[in-house]
Amino acid sequence: MSEGMTREKLRMLKRIMLLVAEGLELSAQLQFLDQQNLILSLENKALKQRLDCLVHEHLVKCLQHETLGQEVARLQTLYHRQQQQQQQQPPPTHRRSKSRDLDSQFANLSLKGNESSSGPGQLHI
Repeated sequence: MSEGMTREKLRMLKRIMLLVAEGLELSAQLQFLDQQNLILSLENKALKQRLDCLVHEHLVKCLQHETLGQEVARLQTLYHRQQQQQQQQPPPTHRRSKSRDLDSQFANLSLKGNESSSGPGQLHI
């Protein structure tokens, strides 16, 4: 073989080796990027699930807020009706006796066995 052909073969062999090395480097980079993509996909899935949970919690809280608001309105209406009814009713003429009034009423009670219409030991008020 001629020296020119040998040089050409060496040059081509070097070129092949460079391309193989470049291919190996690109393959390693691609593998790294695939792993990064997988990691990011898993993180994205977890974030979407968390977002779904937060949306659900928000919906529940909105419904609770609405329900509590309705209950507040109902109770306010009931309170105002009771206030109106109390204002429309005349004040009671007979008030509850205080405990000392009750004591005096009990002191006036007696066992009367002397009366002819009653039997012995009967209570009379």
